[in-house]
Amino acid sequence: MDLSLISQQIYLPDLFLPENSDALDRAMKETMKGTLSFNGQRCTALKLLMVPEDKAEDFSIDLAKRVESLSVGLPWDLHDGAYSKITPLPFARRVEYMKSLIDDAVSKGAKIFNKDGGTVIGGKESTLMVPAVLYPVTPDMEVYHAEQFGPIVPVTSYTSLDKIVEFGRDGDYGQQCSIFTASQDEETSKLVDQFSTVFGKININAQCGRSPDTLPFSGRRSSAMGVMSVSDALKEFSVPTVVSYVDGTVSDSLIDGIKQKSSFLQDLE
Repeated sequence: MDLSLISQQIYLPDLFLPENSDALDRAMKETMKGTLSFNGQRCTALKLLMVPEDKAEDFSIDLAKRVESLSVGLPWDLHDGAYSKITPLPFARRVEYMKSLIDDAVSKGAKIFNKDGGTVIGGKESTLMVPAVLYPVTPDMEVYHAEQFGPIVPVTSYTSLDKIVEFGRDGDYGQQCSIFTASQDEETSKLVDQFSTVFGKININAQCGRSPDTLPFSGRRSSAMGVMSVSDALKEFSVPTVVSYVDGTVSDSLIDGIKQKSSFLQDLE
């Protein structure tokens, strides 16, 4: 059973070197899909973006520009021949919760980087909210720890990998994380090793999301109970029964006869 989670997306320093601009652009495109597809209302949506401190503000500016390019409207509205990318939230309480997270963050020093971020369009009964890119997000803000489940994109900064590891290890959740890098360095390998007992899935240069059902979909701590996949689901809903006999006391032909007349003992094709 899938429960709550906070998927952290980690951008390693090498990604921001001039020669890795293409890799950074790919990471930004994955970020857009990972944070705001389905309005951020999916369990695997990216909840907190962790960026090197000296790159975090420029990163937020770039991300804000990309968010401003998204069309906002009703699902059937057309924008230059394409349907709306950002659509209404399901009910008013969700809008109120988004506003409370934004207000709390802004009151503690965060800024909304994109134009009209957090604005509700269409009157007081509307639930159509413009996404908000927030930076700097810090541990004293509720959105740093919350599963916002909506169109808020929090960006926080780090100065060492220790902060990243601490956040993943000490939090309540452990479903997925994403690591973006442009080189085969030790930092990525260290994170994979340390997160191997923290998360059910570690994504390299990809947003968090479901895998094909042939692969396990799992989580740790408060993020999940059990494992989902074709084979694991069969195990979860099965109780093994053993039919045994003492070797040498029953003839093989007798066992074969029992097996032929038993539905339970038939071989699976």
